[in-house]
Amino acid sequence: MPFVNITITQPLSAEQKKQLMQRASDTIVESLSTTLPSVRIQLYELPQGHYFCGGKFDVAAILFDIDMIEGRSEEAKANLILGLSKIAHETTGVSEDEVRTRLSDFSKENVGVARGLTAKQAGR
Repeated sequence: MPFVNITITQPLSAEQKKQLMQRASDTIVESLSTTLPSVRIQLYELPQGHYFCGGKFDVAAILFDIDMIEGRSEEAKANLILGLSKIAHETTGVSEDEVRTRLSDFSKENVGVARGLTAKQAGR
């Protein structure tokens, strides 16, 4: 863990998608002091006409939705949000004004990890 869903509202090239996911993964590892094997990322591309923001259709935007085990500091979370905003802009050209990050903390009892254990049972 963390589990990351990235939603994009504009088409990206295969290389942009690769860079966005790799750099997001690196930023998560660095900001949250987690291990690379624990980071899982899914990328969703919304079809044209499926995003409405501020009264406009198809605004170029990126949303990072991250589920993680509780216990990260406010500073770590702030660094993650800042880092993801920067890499999203650098890899896609989407304005940082249109990048959003939503973090959700889950208690250790409510997260399943390897071998069917809860995070708490696994000593996390």
